[in-house]
Amino acid sequence: MLMQSDHLRNQIGKCGEGCDIEDEGLCPVCCDAFEKVITEDERLAGNGEFSEVLRKLKQACDEDKSGEYQRILSHHRDSKVVH
Repeated sequence: MLMQSDHLRNQIGKCGEGCDIEDEGLCPVCCDAFEKVITEDERLAGNGEFSEVLRKLKQACDEDKSGEYQRILSHHRDSKVVH
């Protein structure tokens, strides 16, 4: 569900102009990618299935006494491993 959003986020800063999502001055290419990220995030926010997955994930983390789920979720989604 997050693949498209992650892909779009990964496009920001790949322009060769040194753009960073933390910067206020993105180039037009990165600005366009950032706008697409916002649109995708809004789409996900309105997706009932995604909301249900997040609710169940939060519940599982809250009930996990070992902290294993939170450790897994704390890993960067930026890693090059695709599942």
